[in-house]
Amino acid sequence: MKLIKILPLMLLLLVAPARSFAAMPDITAGEMYFDVFKGYYVLNNNVRVVMNNHGVTATITADGAKVNVLTQKCWAEGSVTFTHDTAIFSCDNAFLQWKTKTAEVVGSVKFASPNNLAVTSSTAIFNWKTKIVDFYGGVNVTAEQNLNFESGVQLENKIYEHVCYSVAENKILALDETFSSPQIKIPSPDSEEN
Repeated sequence: MKLIKILPLMLLLLVAPARSFAAMPDITAGEMYFDVFKGYYVLNNNVRVVMNNHGVTATITADGAKVNVLTQKCWAEGSVTFTHDTAIFSCDNAFLQWKTKTAEVVGSVKFASPNNLAVTSSTAIFNWKTKIVDFYGGVNVTAEQNLNFESGVQLENKIYEHVCYSVAENKILALDETFSSPQIKIPSPDSEEN
């Protein structure tokens, strides 16, 4: 198993000697191989990817995933769970970038925090450096009384188009009933910009 992790890394070091690398993610799966021509791991069945980048840990579990250790990106699909500290997302698809410390989650998004906050939406973008998450499309928020609110923001029993939440402060920063939501589309791991 260690040879599977070391051999691709050695190949990548030969291909791109000028780039600096973060720590190798801890990758496990029922089936796993490294696609030398595409430059990423292909993972299937009981996928688990744990990345620790300068003390920031992100964990993905999914039915399938592709991980590029050179670009520090992960594409996950099928029963995806993304965990960072106490924030837990579940969704259909996710795209993580360790360099920018962002996760884009798409399809039947569910979010839970230990602060008794539950959010469902169509899509979301989470920045785990700032610990701020933006939920988009059909956002439903269920919260206990200990939730904080930005000045002028008040939670009502409504469906919102955009909700901005600070995980670190347990604070709703914005609630928008109408909002021009960005089109969040998971890029292909084979596209040139990846």
